[in-house]
Amino acid sequence: MQRSQRHRRKPRRLILIIIAILLIIMGVRHFSSTSARLKSAWNKIIFTSNNNVSIAVYSPKTHQIYTSSNVPQHKFRTASTVKVSILAGILAKQQSPLTSHQKSLATKMIEQSDNDSTSELFEDYLGGKNGLQQTFEKFGMTQSQANSSWGLTVTTPKDQVKLLNNIFYKSKVLSDDERSEIRDLMGNVESDQAWGISASSDNFALKNGWLNYGKDEWIVNSIGYVKNSNGTDYTIAVYTDKNQSMAAGQQVIEQLARVTKPILD
Repeated sequence: MQRSQRHRRKPRRLILIIIAILLIIMGVRHFSSTSARLKSAWNKIIFTSNNNVSIAVYSPKTHQIYTSSNVPQHKFRTASTVKVSILAGILAKQQSPLTSHQKSLATKMIEQSDNDSTSELFEDYLGGKNGLQQTFEKFGMTQSQANSSWGLTVTTPKDQVKLLNNIFYKSKVLSDDERSEIRDLMGNVESDQAWGISASSDNFALKNGWLNYGKDEWIVNSIGYVKNSNGTDYTIAVYTDKNQSMAAGQQVIEQLARVTKPILD
């Protein structure tokens, strides 16, 4: 009797092993297919651009971050996209709800991109440059360097996706209420600022940045979250500089957003 049971177990184990192997193969194929399709679509835009362009996207479906850039080692100035880091840093630092005054400043900072409100939050509540750098360390953003002029902070799209994933998915740094607070503000930016990674999407949350600065010319960036009609979603960050105009940077970001959406749909 014992022998027959052992014989029965062997085919079952073999079947389970075969199923596991097939699932792994399917997963690898799906990842490879998604990566190849994104790279193909992105690179037609990125490598025909006269601008410096870099993109990173995270898909919770594959648990992978996909990237492409025509300047792989380049770090981009954040401009106003750093305002998300500033707010996340304050919430992580004080570990308590925003005061009514902080809430008012944060609303202006994210929804209206108000610089005076940002400077007050940056200096008085985050702790300036040191506080921002500590924020990057908390979120594992190893490629970001804070600047005392917050808009001149440098980063990479991949680092920004790490931050976005803490806001839109899971976080060991932010509570659910804190994450929800940031998401709500990013989902309610003023209509004239709802461009960039939101192109061709109806359900999104974002923060954009733009700055005309010296040799970098026009810096134009867009970071955020997109949810498709079928329920799939992703976080995305696109950074550009050396643009001849703000419109040129906005155009390349929106081209990348439009080709990304159907691949991750």
